[in-house]
Amino acid sequence: MAVVVWLAIFPAITFVLWLAGPQIANWPLALRTLLVTAVFTIPAVGLCGGPALYLFAYVALRLRISRTLGRGRLVAAVACALLFPMAVVVPALVALALLAAVWVALHAYEIIWWHEARARTRALRLPASVF
Repeated sequence: MAVVVWLAIFPAITFVLWLAGPQIANWPLALRTLLVTAVFTIPAVGLCGGPALYLFAYVALRLRISRTLGRGRLVAAVACALLFPMAVVVPALVALALLAAVWVALHAYEIIWWHEARARTRALRLPASVF
């Protein structure tokens, strides 16, 4: 997989090295490669890693407090984590659209699956005018 990702972003890396060539020409090849790869990888980590970390933390907290493991947020967290290799290769707008699709699917799942349970909880609440 790493070879496929490297080949997919090779033209962009070559362009960046061409632009910054005079400044980093004396650096070892491994260090130049690491620098340019980091420039392309860090935004993808932030875009996909942040939501995945949030959802994994939510799942872990739920497991710790209620000792239950929900399906929806766990699946969404894994989907966000699996989007990371794709986010490195595709344009940022495509990666953002895929990430938004994961969030929309999660919310649709929660609205459809938990509709009756939420209605029961709302029916048990006291109206605000009682206080």
